[in-house]
Order: sequence, then structure tokens, then C-alpha cells
Amino acid sequence: MYSLIVLAGGFSKRLSNVFKPLVRLKNKPLIEILLSNLNELFKEIIIVVKYYEQKKAIEKTLHYKTNITYVLDDKLFEDGPLVAMYSGAKKAHYHKLFITASDYPFLSAYVVKKLLEKLSDYEAVVPIWPNGYIEPLAASYKKMPLIKYSYEALMKGERRVRAPLNYMKTYYVNVYELTYTPEIVFHNINTEKDLMLAEKIIEKFSVGSSPNHPS
Repeated sequence: MYSLIVLAGGFSKRLSNVFKPLVRLKNKPLIEILLSNLNELFKEIIIVVKYYEQKKAIEKTLHYKTNITYVLDDKLFEDGPLVAMYSGAKKAHYHKLFITASDYPFLSAYVVKKLLEKLSDYEAVVPIWPNGYIEPLAASYKKMPLIKYSYEALMKGERRVRAPLNYMKTYYVNVYELTYTPEIVFHNINTEKDLMLAEKIIEKFSVGSSPNHPS
């Protein structure tokens, strides 16, 4: 059994400083799209936010509400995605975690399942692009090593998401081993341009196959 941890505390300065999980793509909030794509894999869903008001805003908007636990960032540390990962992992009941940001609308259950299955022999499985760029916010982790090494990194003042990976037994899997269309599957929304491209992807696949198809 697996836990899904969604990092949902961010505002996007490049998207008019809006609360990113509730940015709408074809009239659906990004976080709703993500959960619809992935919920079948998980017995537990943890949504990590910075503020109580963010929790209320997501609760009010989401149609999907089953098995969701909300967690606030650990106040021992300054905010940031690594703090959110640490906070979510501490709350998880299951040993294998998938951690993602809320702005990956085309992340598929097929790809996520592959990343979780590869976790058996490792402490983290992280997609990597041919140019060396990694996707640590769309990756699988084992709970206890992530908690241990995230805490140690944060106590040293290291806030980069990849900091704990330097100490974990990590498998970097080529994105093309996971999907034939990584540029779609790992497309995330940071700018208006990203949002417009996502809309075009949906329009392209509105007839025929889905962008979440494994190919």
C-alpha cells in the first residue's frame, strides 16, 4: 500500500501570484485533475499546505474528498518544498510514498505505479531527463529514510529538494523508460505559457487517446 503526498502550499509569482493548486485548466483546478488521475493507486492521500486558509480553500473546491488528510508545514523550519515533503512524510501511514507538486496535470497512474514498483530496491526513485535535470517533485520515496535525511538536511540549513537524495540510495530512472511522452507527462504549470500549452495538449487529445496513455 502507498501514500500519496501532494505539496499544495505554493503561490505562483509567474501566474499573477495565485494559489497554484486552484489554478483552473479547462475549468478544473489543477489539484482536482491530479487527484482524479492518481487516486486509484492510493489508500491514503496527504495534502500539505502552509496555512489553514489554504486547507479551507482546497476543501471548498475539491469534489474528490475520500481518504484525504491535510497537514500544515512543520513550523520548526522555514517554508519550502523540502519542509513540505518532510511534514507530509511524518504523517504518512505507509512505507512507500509518492510525492508530487499539485501542478502536474498529466501525471499518469501508469507512470506513478512504475516509479513505486522500482522503489523495492531503493530509498528513492527519481525521474531524470537526458540533460541531467531531475524531477524530485514527481518521485517515489521510502518514508523513514526520507524523514531522516530531510530532517538532517533542514537542520543544516539545506533547503533544496534534492538535498536528501545525496544521502539516500537513489535510482535515477530515465524519463523515456517511464513513458514515450515525458514532455507531456511531466509538464507542470509555472507560467501562463505553461497553462496555454496544457490547454492545447488537452484539445489535441480530446478526440482519441488520452495524454495519460502510457505511450
